[in-house]
Amino acid sequence: MMDLRILHSEAMDLLEKAVIQRAQGKVAAAKRNLADAFKKEHAAARLAVSEQVAEPTRAILLKSAAHLAVDVGENRVAEQLICTALAGDPPDEIAEELRSALEEIGFHRHLELRGIELQSNDAQLVLVGNSIAPGMAEADEFTTRVNTIERLIQRTSESERRIKYRGQGPPTQQVERALKLFVGLPRAASYAVSLRVADSKDQAEFQFAESAQILNLVVDRLGMYDQEDFVKLQEAIPDKQYYDNFVQLASELSPDGDRVRLVGLTTLNDGKERQLQMRRPSRADAKAIAFVPTNELRRLRGRVFFINTKDEENPVVKLELDDGSELKLKAEGDVLQKAVEFSAKKRRVDISGIQITRTTLQVNQLKALRRYKGKSKKKAQ
Repeated sequence: MMDLRILHSEAMDLLEKAVIQRAQGKVAAAKRNLADAFKKEHAAARLAVSEQVAEPTRAILLKSAAHLAVDVGENRVAEQLICTALAGDPPDEIAEELRSALEEIGFHRHLELRGIELQSNDAQLVLVGNSIAPGMAEADEFTTRVNTIERLIQRTSESERRIKYRGQGPPTQQVERALKLFVGLPRAASYAVSLRVADSKDQAEFQFAESAQILNLVVDRLGMYDQEDFVKLQEAIPDKQYYDNFVQLASELSPDGDRVRLVGLTTLNDGKERQLQMRRPSRADAKAIAFVPTNELRRLRGRVFFINTKDEENPVVKLELDDGSELKLKAEGDVLQKAVEFSAKKRRVDISGIQITRTTLQVNQLKALRRYKGKSKKKAQ
């Protein structure tokens, strides 16, 4: 039987590949590696249970497998893994994370329509978080997100109509009249309401079913944003001003990780139910999120440091830049070993590489900077 540490290590390698591929726009390859990562982590978690591995390792592996199960759509398996973990004796902090994960799985059920009939220009909005109760939500959290969705819809319509970007002020009358957002009564889920994009006069789809088309475009692009597929998002919104505006609005719609932990939209596309779950917390600086990988070689200077982890076979080395920001260094063989050695000596380095994700640099070359010893003394006359 394969050792669970090997399974876990292989799963994490596959997950890292999937994250990088997704950032590079290789969505199909990322999905395949993510599915393989789940299979290996699931096998490791089952071994942890059958071999009665001690806590917290048992709970950590089960929690990790459950998160991957959610990512690949195996919600029932995720639910079983979390319940198994909670049935053990996990530390309080991990137990709380497991309960939050279980809430996330329940969120998927809330996204289901359950007898609610939507038209093609309708959406169901669901919120989960500490400021949300069944059938109730703090007004600011709800109204802010509804207003943001309306702005996303109007801006997307203006972009598709090739209307010159407006820095401020209301949308054109044609867009404002045609794309009004109507809100239904809340339902007893986490907090669920129906939204309708329609003509302000009769609340019906107007000519060419633009309301449905624009709604689907918005949901498509929010999915790209949440998956950090910024290459594809930029292709969908080539105008830089509209692109930056979309990223900013998507950031405002996203969860904050506490008061609203999850934001979901359910729509109909060609008669089929479609769900979008936004889980990635928003950031104050939306542009910092919108990282688009390139093959451009970067040259940086800073201090390397080593992070102690339980996995001795996969050391984590980071680069601290002079502005205080950090990048994880991805390297192989001698280069990685050199980075570890420099971190132990607290050496400043000159480093070149390609930034493959928002937080990771693929190292090409690494060398220590010479220590400054000050001006040499003048030779004696």
